Amino acid sequence: MSIATAEIRRRAIDAYKMGKGSQADIASSYRVDLRTFQRGLSRFNETGQTAPRPRGHRQALYSGKQLKALAQLVGKHPGNA
Repeated sequence: MSIATAEIRRRAIDAYKMGKGSQADIASSYRVDLRTFQRGLSRFNETGQTAPRPRGHRQALYSGKQLKALAQLVGKHPGNA
């Protein structure tokens, strides 16, 4: 399954809140995994947000000048890294 857009998530949540089916029925009709729908519903109830959370890796620990300094340090002491 692909990632559901904020619009699809909002429509599914609206359908559920209007009583158009169970969570499982709504998730199935909008082609969203049941657990994903449940997490989205919970997040909507807590924050009002329907957009998917960002995916991917965490931000790099070092960047810019710090990254250059780290590279120089490792270059000076390659056996200790």
